[in-house]
Amino acid sequence: MSYEKAFEALKEGDFKAASALLEKAAEETGYDSDLINHAYTLALYRSGEKARLAQVAFRIGDSLVDTDPGSAMDYFQRAFVAGPDALDGAQMRRLAQIFDLWTVPKDSSVPAVALPIRKVAHVVGSLAISHPRAAYLCLLVRSLQEQGVASATFTTETSSSWFVNPAGSSDAAHVPVEGEVRIASTEGDFNERAQRIAAEIRASGVAVAFFHGGLDEQITARVATLRPAPIQVHVGRRGETVAAPFGVQAGLLPVSDIEHRMQVNPPNTRQSMGLESAGSISATFGDLGKMGGSGYLQALGQILQRFSKHFHLFAGSGDVKAIRAYLHAEGVLPRVRFLGPMSDVAPVMGVVDVYLAPFPHPGDERLLDAMGAGKAAVALRYPAGTPYNSSAELLGVPELLASREAEYAEIAMRLIRDREARESAAAAVLRRFQKEFHPSSLGPRYLRLVEEAAKSG
Repeated sequence: MSYEKAFEALKEGDFKAASALLEKAAEETGYDSDLINHAYTLALYRSGEKARLAQVAFRIGDSLVDTDPGSAMDYFQRAFVAGPDALDGAQMRRLAQIFDLWTVPKDSSVPAVALPIRKVAHVVGSLAISHPRAAYLCLLVRSLQEQGVASATFTTETSSSWFVNPAGSSDAAHVPVEGEVRIASTEGDFNERAQRIAAEIRASGVAVAFFHGGLDEQITARVATLRPAPIQVHVGRRGETVAAPFGVQAGLLPVSDIEHRMQVNPPNTRQSMGLESAGSISATFGDLGKMGGSGYLQALGQILQRFSKHFHLFAGSGDVKAIRAYLHAEGVLPRVRFLGPMSDVAPVMGVVDVYLAPFPHPGDERLLDAMGAGKAAVALRYPAGTPYNSSAELLGVPELLASREAEYAEIAMRLIRDREARESAAAAVLRRFQKEFHPSSLGPRYLRLVEEAAKSG
């Protein structure tokens, strides 16, 4: 078969046609042609077929593991264009197995880690504001510095000079990380780039390295397999599949810098938002597409019907048709405002009296923001340890946790009706936030994990 039509379609920007033709070409060549594999995955990416791209790129990467590890990681990285959950459990376990096999043995000649820790390293995919882990790293570095621990941050620049970014351009806006920052070179393949970063970490002499990324950050994972530091800590999502060399599994400890964001962002007022007539205001932020048809909406409807001057604010992305339809049928839609997706809810917090945590699908990041802003909040309890119960676990103030939907509405109505009860609840929420979730709490909590690892050898 001639592949000229496939490459011509790709050149002309007809990515749908190109992906169909290149799929046939890849199958005919047994996925053994570098040129066709690259063109096929590029066509899938350009045509928006990300789910298909994940499967194709994983297949190609797996076929290259033994012969070309650098290219294998490149294709595995392409598989994650659709997000960190692009691959299924079996595929993630296969990835973990691959990185376990690539892991170098522990060096028994390395002396025991001396306490207290005075300097650590961080490995992160990017420091761009758009990178989901960059802001968290910034908070951790600052908190560690408050504990007298310096940080050296090493980026992997996983997506730079990659097929989705052929120019190798980087996001000019970066989070302001304190301490040493080393932007990795993008020369060479993924394996060579990882080798350089690992060598720099070893040369820095640090005993602890935090890895802000998992198997969805291929260079980060490869650096971990090279064991550049005696103690390695994985800072990742709950339930994330990781390889053994990441070391201590710390997880992303809940935190919010809402206090700082409210200081630097001018607050909205009721007048500026057209809410002068509101007697009280509640709010719910998050994925609005998950709130339609839920018991949460029924509770909100009851609250709005009970208080004729109460208003409610929604902020977030997702289809709101179901929410609008329900609240319209209940006759309360005129007192509901949809603010749309917001990059930061901090400016709105000043007008909110009560935060209503959604259920059954929680929105923990926004609940933490409300807690840090000192807002009374309500959450629904679910069985302990289940994902649906995370909001209740975060809020943690017994009198603000409901065991059923009717009780949820009752608690919210009590807070709206009784200013003294609302202020007392807000104070309790803020105390819990300051103790458990303030950014300054990150450093001490991670250091405890590191010290335990050091003592256990």
